[in-house]
Amino acid sequence: MSNRKLIDSITNLEKTILNLERALTIPRDRELVFEGTIHRFEITIELMWKTLKRALEVEGMQPKTPRESVKAAFQVGWLHDEGVWHDMVQSRNTTSHNYLAEELAEENYEDIVKVTPLLRSTFEFLKKRYDN
Repeated sequence: MSNRKLIDSITNLEKTILNLERALTIPRDRELVFEGTIHRFEITIELMWKTLKRALEVEGMQPKTPRESVKAAFQVGWLHDEGVWHDMVQSRNTTSHNYLAEELAEENYEDIVKVTPLLRSTFEFLKKRYDN
């Protein structure tokens, strides 16, 4: 795994987190806010686990799945509260397959509000660790 690919991944991750944070500033009463925010969350989680995977590969580990990547990052001390991270990965899988049942959209949105600061702090850690 090249550092260039990891740096590109971190750069793209920053863009997705900014997009997610921007979505959370839009008033909730606007049409498609829940769906759009949930979609941005799905993209962010997808890129987050892939970035973690690439960073772990630079460190000599070989996780293959989102769950393995989260577990390995937790084991090396990069992440805290493993359960929350596994819930985020599971939530990403669930929301992308539920086609956003209206009654679940608001609940998923509230969960995203809670975990976005954690996504931001993990990104900041990775950026600092691998910023050359």
